Amino acid sequence: MGDTVAVGFEKLQVGQEYDRPFLADLWGYKGFQAISRGVITPSGKNFIILFVTKEKQKSLTQYRDYINDNNLHWEGEEKHTSDSRVINAESAKDEIHLFYREIHHSPFVYHGKIFLKEYKILTDRPSKFLFSIGKSVALPDLFDDIELHQQEYRTLEKTEQKSIVKSRIGQGIFRDRLIETWGSCSVTGLSNITLLRASHVKPWRDSSNRERMDPMNGLLLHPTLDHLFDSGFITFDDDGLILISEKLSKEEIEILYLSDNLKLRKLPDGLRKYMRFHRQNIFKNG
Repeated sequence: MGDTVAVGFEKLQVGQEYDRPFLADLWGYKGFQAISRGVITPSGKNFIILFVTKEKQKSLTQYRDYINDNNLHWEGEEKHTSDSRVINAESAKDEIHLFYREIHHSPFVYHGKIFLKEYKILTDRPSKFLFSIGKSVALPDLFDDIELHQQEYRTLEKTEQKSIVKSRIGQGIFRDRLIETWGSCSVTGLSNITLLRASHVKPWRDSSNRERMDPMNGLLLHPTLDHLFDSGFITFDDDGLILISEKLSKEEIEILYLSDNLKLRKLPDGLRKYMRFHRQNIFKNG
């Protein structure tokens, strides 16, 4: 990478746009080609720099990378070259910095430091990583005050504990599993993943730890449907057809663009038992 590089971030502002030629010149590289990869690890520096493009050129490998709820969902390099360095960044005192853009051939927005929250190492395809953007997020033991599952939780490995904690807010492996299961909104087919929310069918508070991570216990919904479903104003019958609560007025139903014709795009057998629980315990029927 050259002996004269002086990579630093003091002259950059979070939220501002920068292109590779500007950064290469700022850091003393001979040309922007030196930082043309998605992962840059400058020699002699404790920096890992990610250049992430959501919508990539058709000719390039189509990684599924996106930002959602101040989190970066990122697939690692195809050859797994940087997996170990990223995973061990905290213990090695490496800083990970993010440059992100929505579409190729446009400037990157600098997001500052990001922090690894969760990862899943894969061998047959790129590994998956989840980062928080802008601040380090400690994972609190959310089970301390939940007596129902406290003993079950404490018998789990630390990685399993973290995954279950993250599933409470529809993040991490649980969300990834729903994306793999549905691919788009479970009802409308909306395919922009960044707009969709991962929602438990049988609520997190009522589920066992296994159920909290079960993709059959989840729907991928756009925000309006997600809110209505979580609040019990809609549910689905054994054929996947929507049921609308009588607590919603005709005017509200029209404003929300609800229709009796809406239905789940599929209804796997594993989902039925969870949906029955939702109808019986969450749905506001009358």
